[in-house]
Amino acid sequence: MSSNAQGSPVSSKAVVTNLLRRFRLKEVLNEDTSSKTIWLLGSIAEVTSDGTESAFQPDTLDPVPGNNAAVVTLERLAFLSQEISSCSTNLLASTKLSAAENNDIYSWATGTLCEDLFHPDSRVAIIYPATQKHIDKHRRQQRMWVRETPDLYKEVTKPFVDSQPLSRIQWVYNILSKKVESEHIIFEDPDPENGFVILPDLKWDASNAENMYLVAIVHRRDIKSLRDLGSDHLPLLKNIREKSSVAARKYGVPPEQLRLYIHYQPSYYHFHVHITNVNFESKGMIAGRAHLLDTVVDNIENITPDYYQKATISFALNSGDDLWSHWTKSMSTIGN
Repeated sequence: MSSNAQGSPVSSKAVVTNLLRRFRLKEVLNEDTSSKTIWLLGSIAEVTSDGTESAFQPDTLDPVPGNNAAVVTLERLAFLSQEISSCSTNLLASTKLSAAENNDIYSWATGTLCEDLFHPDSRVAIIYPATQKHIDKHRRQQRMWVRETPDLYKEVTKPFVDSQPLSRIQWVYNILSKKVESEHIIFEDPDPENGFVILPDLKWDASNAENMYLVAIVHRRDIKSLRDLGSDHLPLLKNIREKSSVAARKYGVPPEQLRLYIHYQPSYYHFHVHITNVNFESKGMIAGRAHLLDTVVDNIENITPDYYQKATISFALNSGDDLWSHWTKSMSTIGN
């Protein structure tokens, strides 16, 4: 829930509807046919003092990072078996075809299914105002491989991580303090050392259990990444592993179908754990980014408590990432 200029409460649906109405497309940043997702860059049209849109001029098309720029994600939603099962037996009778082919016993077509039966069919996410970092993150880029030794972590990565302003994770603190999204929290352990909240990840529509995607965000603020973990954090890690099954049961997903993992590098430097249905596959689970929570616990508990301070960790970065730019500059200096 937000507020308008007069301080009156405005629903989240009204806020998003207003932003979509004012969105002006500039370019397609990226697309992923496997996940049926596309990322758009545009600007948000200005509104006059009386609440109406200002006259549209060509120069207002150009998105200005941190000002009127917006990044929009459009994703086709998966079909829900329970929704289709509850439909009438002639649920496809009103399908409108745009093209079709037939060969012997095989037929295929493209078209529009009955809107009354299959809804909603898309998910929209908006970042506004979008910074240049947001734009670069979603633009199609080359992937670069980094082999980070413990010394390079101390000399290159850690100074970069420590330099990140807290404002970039203010949205995390807003969730933990329940200023926003409190209605989405499905489990909380309030302990300041070993506690956390669990809520649906923004990439999941919270409807299809087969694609369940939750995230556990810890209350403590002194863990930024995998590199910070040690034996003192085992109670926290084991607590997340145990309590994640309680949260997942709300969606009918049993403990034996849970996959818990940690990203390195993470998308934001406040420690969190990803919790997904093992039947769900995504790019975030690939080698070079995802580290299974079970393996992390075992490395610290049974190999050496400072495993992640001693290990060489390899990972992939986008060519436009700030961290990759920092790496290339730092390595040229170290090389000299």
